[in-house]
Amino acid sequence: MEDRAHPGPADGPGRLSGFQKLIGWKVKVWEDGHAVITCEIRQDFMNRSGILHGGLIATLLDSVAGHAAFGAPPADPSQPRQGGVTLSFTINYLGTAKEGELTVTGRRTGGGKSIIFARAEVVDAAGQLIAEATGTFKRMKPKP
Repeated sequence: MEDRAHPGPADGPGRLSGFQKLIGWKVKVWEDGHAVITCEIRQDFMNRSGILHGGLIATLLDSVAGHAAFGAPPADPSQPRQGGVTLSFTINYLGTAKEGELTVTGRRTGGGKSIIFARAEVVDAAGQLIAEATGTFKRMKPKP
């Protein structure tokens, strides 16, 4: 899988959010209507019970669904990036993981000019489904 996170026109220097840098997920695929990110599980992602914190899973699902919903940024970094905000997000937690790499996939499922729908899922290193989600997003005007 192509790693478009470090570096590249979509996620080159200065294009990564501080939150993405903190968590450390990598964008593997980012195209119109489809995105894949990966995240290596770290010990500091565990909750008090020693299992993967649901907040991390929610973050990854919301992020990849948003990537898919709004499509890839322009290849020219000087052009404004299309983006938006999450209006609603529903997650079904189905399992957990303690080590390895998580793969998170998002797909746009519908919508129009301003409201967009997307689905996402996260699997562990063995391909077992950990969680799935659906979201509603609102497109915002591009910022230069």
